[in-house]
Amino acid sequence: AARAGAEIERKIAEAALAQEKERAQVTLASIGDGVIRTDAEGVVDYLNPVAERLTGWTAAEACGRPVTQVFRVVDESTGRPLLDPVERCLREGEVVELSGYSLLARRDGREFSIRDSVAPIRDRDGRVTGTVLVFKDVTLLRGMEREMVYLARHDPLTGLINRREFEKRLQQVLTTAREERRVHALLYLDLDQFKVVNDTCGH
Repeated sequence: AARAGAEIERKIAEAALAQEKERAQVTLASIGDGVIRTDAEGVVDYLNPVAERLTGWTAAEACGRPVTQVFRVVDESTGRPLLDPVERCLREGEVVELSGYSLLARRDGREFSIRDSVAPIRDRDGRVTGTVLVFKDVTLLRGMEREMVYLARHDPLTGLINRREFEKRLQQVLTTAREERRVHALLYLDLDQFKVVNDTCGH
């Protein structure tokens, strides 16, 4: 009877554990950000659907591969590969939150602007057993930011830099001429009858 009771308790515990695991998987699958989980060696053991879409890897294909093979990020300005944030997180045992934007190179070559962070996963004894990498697609937001910066510096009609940006750049070259002994040139064009050109042909 004692053995039967223990067996029933074990099955109840297993069922509760399976239910809790299923709830965790459903929760991860419903998150709007990409989620990649790795083991203590930086090998992928889970991708949620958003991560599948953004990386171009299915969970079945990605699991068992190094995270650097699945999550390939480059510097937005230089295009150079960035240091592996998962490796750093595993080494330091701390949350790694990268400043600024990164470019995620999807498997098919398409790129997404992302913000990402990595947190360590610890067991009951405090040992790091893996990481969870969370990243958000901010491509649309980044595009709007770039457009706002462009419009703040350029004339929308001609595409040329505006007066404020011209004065800023002129100040920069004057500074380098004075402090670094660099030589610059400024070309000034005075177009005769420019108002007539505008009035006749349009802006």
